[in-house]
Amino acid sequence: MKALMEQMQFALLGRLDAPSVVPPHLINQCKTYRDAVRLCWNLRRVRNMTQRRLAEEAGLYAPHVTCYLHDSDRQRDLPGSAVRAFEWVCGNTAISQWHTVGAKLTVVEEMTLLRAAA
Repeated sequence: MKALMEQMQFALLGRLDAPSVVPPHLINQCKTYRDAVRLCWNLRRVRNMTQRRLAEEAGLYAPHVTCYLHDSDRQRDLPGSAVRAFEWVCGNTAISQWHTVGAKLTVVEEMTLLRAAA
């Protein structure tokens, strides 16, 4: 019985046709843009996806993907023009949600964004 209690929970109603919305408490833990990019990668739908595969699917230069996900602030950042593709390949909207929190959108605006993503 204990083994059943320790099983991972899966979002059975998650979206499979578009990126899923990340829980707000995870977004609030991100302090920087790089944290949001790394969160997006860590929450990817395909767990065994390599960074090279991400680069191929998102149309990114493979050696740069390593820089985007590196823990150092001295590395290059994911360009804004690549956010949508990055999120679609990873399967979540962590980066866009982080931008939304940073823009301090009102509750109504955030609910509209979440509804549009659903």
